[in-house]
Amino acid sequence: MKRWNVKIVEDWLLQAFLVGAVATSIILSIIGIDEKWYIPAIFAVLYIIYRQISDVSNRTAAGVESTFYRSNSEFYSSTQRRMQSATTHIWVTYVRLVPPPGFESPEADSYFRYGIEWARKNPDREFRRIVGATTSGSLSEWLLRHYEDVKAIKNYSVHVTPFSGPVDGINFAIIDNSVAFLALSGEGNRLTGHSFDTPDAVAAFREYFLQWWDKSEKLEDYVSRIRKVPA
Repeated sequence: MKRWNVKIVEDWLLQAFLVGAVATSIILSIIGIDEKWYIPAIFAVLYIIYRQISDVSNRTAAGVESTFYRSNSEFYSSTQRRMQSATTHIWVTYVRLVPPPGFESPEADSYFRYGIEWARKNPDREFRRIVGATTSGSLSEWLLRHYEDVKAIKNYSVHVTPFSGPVDGINFAIIDNSVAFLALSGEGNRLTGHSFDTPDAVAAFREYFLQWWDKSEKLEDYVSRIRKVPA
């Protein structure tokens, strides 16, 4: 029995549809039919362009490592595994509406605790965290407590940047110069993520992180300022 090649059939149908749609649009234009009937042809063209771009991307993506994580548990456990092999530095961000770990999962809790322990056990390496927060509320209270927990760890540095929502920011982590993780919060307790093992991607995240780092406030300065604010 002969097996059909699905892509060939799909491309043939698209081409037939496009030709028919174009011919139909010309006829409809001549006889004065409403322009909304042209929309299927437009979508067909867009879809064909998408397929061409996709094919080019697939051909040029050889050797590119990119991974998608479907849940916060999967994302945090994978990130922590990569953190365990870090030899120089770990840079992370936390821009959310609630204090860490932010998700009700043991993997998220382990991930945040591990960052502190990693810095404590590896004094010759560097851990940086950027936190988005206001000068009051649960995140501000968490930062005051966090400062007391980590102020003795000299290679664990935290900067604070103004953030008040209304939705979580896009967060990321950079491990050495080898991998970048990107996290996207969803509704409720949902989080999805990606990791990129390409030099260009890591360099782009690194450059953005450094800009953010230079423009943010040291945690000790933030704490000193907050403690001076009248209750």
